[in-house]
Amino acid sequence: GYCMSLVIETMKTYSSEDGLTEEALVTKLRTCQYHHLFLHTSLRNNSSGTCRWGEFGEGGRLWGECNPRHFEWFDGKPLDNLISKVKELYGLDDEVTFRNVTISSENRPHPLTLGTATQIGAIPTEGIPCLLKVLLPSNCAGLPALYMRDLLLNPPAYETASTIQAICRLMSNVTCAIPDFTCFPPAKLVKLLETREANHIEFCRMKNVLDEILQMHKNCKLNNILKLLMDPASVATGLKIDYDTFVNECEWASSRVDEMIFLESESDQKISSYPIIPNGFFEDMEFSWKGRVKRIHIEESCTEVERAAEALSLAVTEDFVPIISRIRATNAPLGGPKGEILYVLIDEICRGTETAKGTCIAGSIIEALDKAGCLGIVSTHLHGIFDLPLDTQNIVYKAMGTVSAEGRTVPTWKLISGICRESLAFETAKNEGISEAIIQRAEDLYLSNYAKEGISGKETTDLNFFVSSHNGNGTGKSNLKSNGVIVKADQPKTETTSKTGVLWKKLERAITKICQKKLIEFHRDKNTLTPAEIQCVLIDAREKPPPSTIGASSVYVILRPDGKFYVGQTDDLDGRVQSHRLKEGMRDAAFLYLMVPGKSLACQLETLLINRLPDHGF
Repeated sequence: GYCMSLVIETMKTYSSEDGLTEEALVTKLRTCQYHHLFLHTSLRNNSSGTCRWGEFGEGGRLWGECNPRHFEWFDGKPLDNLISKVKELYGLDDEVTFRNVTISSENRPHPLTLGTATQIGAIPTEGIPCLLKVLLPSNCAGLPALYMRDLLLNPPAYETASTIQAICRLMSNVTCAIPDFTCFPPAKLVKLLETREANHIEFCRMKNVLDEILQMHKNCKLNNILKLLMDPASVATGLKIDYDTFVNECEWASSRVDEMIFLESESDQKISSYPIIPNGFFEDMEFSWKGRVKRIHIEESCTEVERAAEALSLAVTEDFVPIISRIRATNAPLGGPKGEILYVLIDEICRGTETAKGTCIAGSIIEALDKAGCLGIVSTHLHGIFDLPLDTQNIVYKAMGTVSAEGRTVPTWKLISGICRESLAFETAKNEGISEAIIQRAEDLYLSNYAKEGISGKETTDLNFFVSSHNGNGTGKSNLKSNGVIVKADQPKTETTSKTGVLWKKLERAITKICQKKLIEFHRDKNTLTPAEIQCVLIDAREKPPPSTIGASSVYVILRPDGKFYVGQTDDLDGRVQSHRLKEGMRDAAFLYLMVPGKSLACQLETLLINRLPDHGF
């Protein structure tokens, strides 16, 4: 017979099958995927040196299969030389080792012949339908379908086949929700991890696989199935792992991934946003990486990006926007597109009148200027204006800086950000020649009457800026950030999961109470046994209905993102779940369902629940 060796560079594995007939060898060549084909010289030359090309020579099946393909001849020890060829092709070091995953052919049925594989459509042939497409559900494709095809083409040993049958029997009797069973090509995953090219999406898929394994381990109804799956998994991968070790490693890997990345619905990182810069700019710059890796691992990078975004906003605000505003003002009639005020300079606004009323008048004027969208400067010593509930959007507070020199407060004539409630009145009076006695008495009176209002010291004098930019529509947009602060009380954290669990329990009790009487009447009319207690099953996010629901009638309830409940009935629960989850905002929707005998009863219960659930608070 013939021997076929398969070397997989990404997985660093090799396997060999011997005792193959020429027909079986051709079948394997047609059904396996490979990038390079090497033929040993033993196929070409026999002991006499004449051309053989297999049992049937040139024109035979093996010749016909290989001749149109690109292949290379090689000699020597087949397996050793083949691995050397692979290392040379992929630039691997000689120290790299490959793991033997050969499955013993002992007690294993022979592979399908070419004729049989063609007749059942396992090998795509025009005019012949594929048996798998008939047997498997329409949504079963990709890796699951390939695995089933491999089982048909290369039947496993009796023990493994019996285990797979036992798994199928257990799965058909499961009544609880089952994992979504995320499929991920192992060779692709290994390659991405090895080359450090795996991104956030691949790690999320990896965690999904790990969490689904752990979900089966923790579920008493699925635990035995997981244990049985270890045998066919070891046959497919060539790895034999103790069950407890396998579970522990899955828990460790899942926690490590969870420490590093955010899952799809989580994030503590928001896209930068500044009023003066279009949001699309920051989305283009940051969307591809923010919210993927947890901030604790990229704190320095996040801080640097935030500083850069703030610096950009400040540069645009201080350097670019004023230029645009002035260009528009220069080209507009009467100083603006609609004749509005462009610049306002007011020194000591509302000075010379009663303080309280003057302060309110000043505040009203500032609100009007802010609404008009003009650029201006307003100075005042009416400190009460800072306590007024002004309705403004573009106010920025500035003050004159000072320094202390030889016991005196001296202005620096430089603007600094912030509010100042103090002035240099006493220093100015002293400079104007007012006697020390009068100034001292004034300070005493000030301290005795106004200290309770809080004196900020003598660092700055008042010069408060009102700044806004002008646009073509005559409305104002802030070109400097306000220094206001919003303080929110700490909100107590709630356990969303526990609240949701309580909600589903309450809903289950309501469904049971509503449907129980109807089911009893149905069975009495049919002269059948009294129905068993109603069993509602929850299908959580990333779970799917068990196989026992296939072809059976069921009634289900969904909690929609808007907080409302949706009631429906179907004979294809798995398909209906997938259909609902394809809708916007419904990807992680949870379902509560119960199976009923027949579509007619399902329709009646659907109507009953729609009408009666509101009476139970839903």
